[in-house]
Amino acid sequence: CVEIFFRALTPAEIKLIAMNAIKKIGFEVEAGGIEIISKYAHNGRDSVNMVQVAAGLALTEGRKLIPRKDLEWVVNSGQYTPRPNKKVPPKPQVGYTNGLAVYGPNLGMIVELEATAIPVPAGTGRVITTGVIDEEEMGEYGRTIRRKSTARGSVENVLTVLKKHCGLDCTNYDLHINFPGGIPLDGPSAGIALVTVIYSAITGEPVDNLAALTGEVSILGLVMPVGGIIPKIKAAKEAGAQRVVIPAENWQDVFTEETELEIIPVRRIEEVIQLVIGTEPVTEKLAASSGQQKENFGPPQRGKEELIVAAGN
Repeated sequence: CVEIFFRALTPAEIKLIAMNAIKKIGFEVEAGGIEIISKYAHNGRDSVNMVQVAAGLALTEGRKLIPRKDLEWVVNSGQYTPRPNKKVPPKPQVGYTNGLAVYGPNLGMIVELEATAIPVPAGTGRVITTGVIDEEEMGEYGRTIRRKSTARGSVENVLTVLKKHCGLDCTNYDLHINFPGGIPLDGPSAGIALVTVIYSAITGEPVDNLAALTGEVSILGLVMPVGGIIPKIKAAKEAGAQRVVIPAENWQDVFTEETELEIIPVRRIEEVIQLVIGTEPVTEKLAASSGQQKENFGPPQRGKEELIVAAGN
C-alpha cells in the first residue's frame, strides 16, 4: 500500500500553469492578467479553466489577446474567491501582530490580529472578541455536544496569563480583540499572538512587523505545541516574515537548514514578549527595580547554534 500525497500549488506554480496553457492555444495575455489568475485560482484546474473561458471570449470577438477585463469577468462570473495571500505590514504597529493558521490540507496562512485597550475605572473593563467562532457542535451516535469554541477559550486563558505573568490587569481596560479577514477562526494556536497583541495595546509598545507567531499558551505561562507547523512556516515565508516564533516542542532539526527565515523555539510567554516587542514584561521590570533576582530569558536575537541547544533542552 502506497500513500500518495498532494501538496498545494504555490502562486508561482499557478502562474506557470496559466502561462503554459495560454501559449499552448496560441494566445497572448495583457500585462497583469497572469497575476489575476494566480490570485484567484486555487489549483491547476482552476487556472486552466479560467484561461479557457477567457480565450473563448477573445475568440468570439476575433482577438488573440486576452485582456485583464476578460479575466476579471471570468472571476466574477465564476464566483472565484481570492487565495489567502496576506503580506506582513511594512512597519511595526501598536495593537497588531501576525498570527499563523491552517485553513486546508497542508495549507497555511498569515492571520491578522488587532486589539485596542481603553482605560476604564478599576475592575469595570469588558472584553469583546470578534472574528472567531463562538460555539462549536460535535455529534456522533445520535448525540450532540455543544461547547464554547477553543479560540474563545484561548482568549480567557490569555487574560489570566497577562495578569499573572505580565503584570497587566485587563479588568482595568475595555478590550476589543479582532480577527479581520472574514474567515471564521477556531483553535488555540493563536494563544501567544493574542498575549502579544493585547500586551502591545495596553502598554503602547509596537510589535515586530516581520515576526509571525504560533503556539498555545497555558495559564502557567508555558508555550504549548500546536499542529500544522510546516505549512505555517511556509505561509510566513511567502508573506515576507523574517522570523517565526514556535513552541519548543514543535522544533525539528530540519529547521536549521532554513536560510530565508529565522525559526525561534520558545518555552515561556516571557520569551515571546522579549523577542517580538523587545521589552521585559511588566512584572520583570518591577522585580528589577526592587533589586530582586530575575530570570534571564536570553537576548531577542539567537543564532542557529543556540536554537538547536534550546530545542534539545
